Order: sequence, then structure tokens, then C-alpha cells
Amino acid sequence: MAGKLPRLARVTSTLVPAMVLSYLSLTGVVLIGNSDQILPALKLIVVDAFTGQAMVGGAIGAMIITGVRRAAFSNEAGIGTEAMAHGAARTREPVSEGLVAMLGPVIDTLVVCTCTALVILISGVWTSGDNDGVSLTAAAFASLFDEAGSVVMALTVSVLAFSTVLTFWYYGSKCLGFMIGARHQHHYVWFYLFLIVLGAIASLNTVISVVDTMYALMAIPTMTASLALAPKVNQAARRYFRKDAGGSG
Repeated sequence: MAGKLPRLARVTSTLVPAMVLSYLSLTGVVLIGNSDQILPALKLIVVDAFTGQAMVGGAIGAMIITGVRRAAFSNEAGIGTEAMAHGAARTREPVSEGLVAMLGPVIDTLVVCTCTALVILISGVWTSGDNDGVSLTAAAFASLFDEAGSVVMALTVSVLAFSTVLTFWYYGSKCLGFMIGARHQHHYVWFYLFLIVLGAIASLNTVISVVDTMYALMAIPTMTASLALAPKVNQAARRYFRKDAGGSG
């Protein structure tokens, strides 16, 4: 496992930034070319979200509800998986690694997801009634860039899926090793391969429902542990920032 983790890190550290940059470049072209529609789109999101219209129905309301359900998919915050990735980092300062981990939700959700929402609203495809995130995003880029947009979107999703498959294999094997011993964790790969094949032949709604349920169950022990460890985290953070302030002074 020690040799596999560096290889996994090299692959994902190349694929993920390239995927994000290419995707943001594509959305940047849309937003720059339609800059006059950005503020109306943001206003539409805020007004629908905070006036209660989103809860009683409507296309925007359905999109917001779907977005809330998929929020954990974008950055895995509160699920517990990223703790294993950052826990494997070689650092003498756990707090500094925690600060690095906080960049994930900022980039994934605040930047990438906001750009995606603006593109969907600017394209106008949100009025079609399709609330599925990937197909709605693909339709938005297809309407703005014709077939080229669909190709770029397909490549981006493929890279994201491939990197996710690789990292979740690592997460699952580490969990199995914790439960039954590290010497047995390599057996997880066979179970994981079976799940990939099963997910490929099952219906999309079934897969999403299972993942939603598992994510919700994972959040319970993660958030419980976070609350229990909060005092120690605060103490470590205060020590770290005091030391950093003293060193810079």
C-alpha cells in the first residue's frame, strides 16, 4: 500500500487539476461572453432560494433541492473520506494540512459549482424540467458549444469518474484494513471491482439512491466525531496560530 499511494497521488494530482482548469476555461468563455446575464442569474438563485418559492416547486426550486442533495458529492465535506487522504500527508503540522483541506470545498463548491449553475441558467436549459445534474450540465454546454461542448463535458466527467474510482478504492481498502487488519486490506480490490461492474449494469436511479444512503450514514459518525474532537482541534489551532504569529513577528 505504501508504494501504491504515491502512484495514486501522482495520477490524481495530474488529472484533477487538468480537469478543473479545462472545465473552468470552458465556463469562463461562457461567462465572459454573457457577462450581462451573470447578475440576473445570481439574483434568480438568491431570490428563489430565500423567498420560499424553491420549496413549493418550480424548475429553479427543483434544481436547488437537487443541488442540496448532491452537495456532498462535490467536495465530500462531512463524509469522512477526505480525512484519510489528508491523513496520509507527510507534515509536522496537522493544522496546516487542515487548512489545505479547507480549500477543497471552496474550489469544488463555491467556484466550480457556482460557475456550473450560472452556465445552466444562462443557457436556458433549466426550463426543460430535467433535474439530473450531469445531463442538465451536458445539455447546457451542448446548447452553447454544439457538439464540441458535449465532447469536452464527456471528457471532463470521464476524468472525474476515473480519479474518483481510484481514490475510493484507497479509502475502502484503508477502512477494511482498520477493521480486520492491514495485511488483509488488499482483498478489498476484488469486492470493489464487483461493485464497479454492478454499478455499471444497475439503473442510474438505483445507484444514486444507494450512494445517497451510504453518504448519509457515513455523515453520522463523521459529524459525531467532529463534535467530540472540536475542543482538541480548537486547542491545536490556537497553538498553531500563536506560534505562527510569534514566528512572523
